[in-house]
Amino acid sequence: MEHGKYRKETETVTFQGKEITLDNLIPVMTPEQEAAKRQELEQRLYDIFRKYAEARRAEEAGA
Repeated sequence: MEHGKYRKETETVTFQGKEITLDNLIPVMTPEQEAAKRQELEQRLYDIFRKYAEARRAEEAGA
């Protein structure tokens, strides 16, 4: 999904005695786009969880 607009957040932090400026670009999305992205992320996380849960069950059944 391509995003045309970004919101910029700038923060200055200290790391090992030096000040570093961090620029964070955040895509500006409509509520519908945000919901679609969230649903996609949740589905991917669920798929990963299911993969490892199935592997664990197979391990336990074989033990």
